[in-house]
Amino acid sequence: MNKFFSHGKLLITGEYVVLDQALSLAIPTLLGQHMHVKELDKLDARVVLWRSISVDGNCWYEGKFTIQKDPLSGINTLTFDSNSQNHDIGNMLLHILNKAIELNPNFLSDKSYYIETQLDFDRSWGLGSSSTLICNIAKWAEVDAFELSKVSFGGSGYDIAVGMLGGDVLYRSPSMWEGYVFNPPFKEQLFFVHLNKKQDSREGINTYRKKEVSKKIVDSISSITEKMISCKDFNEFQKLIEEHERIIANVIEKNPIKLNLFSDYPYAIKSLGAWGGDFILVCGDNGTPEYFKSKGYNTVITYKDLII
Repeated sequence: MNKFFSHGKLLITGEYVVLDQALSLAIPTLLGQHMHVKELDKLDARVVLWRSISVDGNCWYEGKFTIQKDPLSGINTLTFDSNSQNHDIGNMLLHILNKAIELNPNFLSDKSYYIETQLDFDRSWGLGSSSTLICNIAKWAEVDAFELSKVSFGGSGYDIAVGMLGGDVLYRSPSMWEGYVFNPPFKEQLFFVHLNKKQDSREGINTYRKKEVSKKIVDSISSITEKMISCKDFNEFQKLIEEHERIIANVIEKNPIKLNLFSDYPYAIKSLGAWGGDFILVCGDNGTPEYFKSKGYNTVITYKDLII
């Protein structure tokens, strides 16, 4: 049995403008996605049997794919068993696996397989259930994860860099990124709070693509990233967060999350990824968890409990 694992991610700086190659900081979470691949004994037909397990141990997707070889090209393709449940998920997996075959024609060439994936986190958390899947399949198929992502989900690719490296990343594009170690001295004063809903990142990307974003804005976010990764002062870090929120708010024409929901909170708050859902980065103190839980946001995680 082959085993694969990829870490989840959080985009600390550069949301949206990372699509225009602004320097952005992304960090891996301790939580990720596991994938176990087992070769099956010879069956009447070559198949891929797939089960996806949620963090609570329940199976949330089960499907079957048939592997067929084109008699002329000799290339394998997968077809989706229409009797399988949840056609949306099945068709998505079918698309990814067939793209992996295009990138590596030897992939799935001569056996049947049983695949089981398991998430360490709730799918609604926005930590990268799709990107960790892409990374795991790319590792199994021995293909370029950025290429597989590009033809599957799109996006900037920062999540793929994090999933493949398993470490902090300073990112501009698939060809312009490097590993980094982000270790702020005030990390005990940083928290991650889930907003009780998942934000559609693809919808956010499509909306952003309609905006005209100047080089000045991209450079401003890049400069904030450079300052944040070297910042040693908690108060200065909060000022950088507030400036970042102000710039992105103007670009996407939305209010910062603090103004919308937490205007009485005394410390800085920053959205992570597409605005309006998933996790936010919260500066604070010992009273921070109680503040957010009193407002109905019960998922409050310390930096050390979520980040590598």
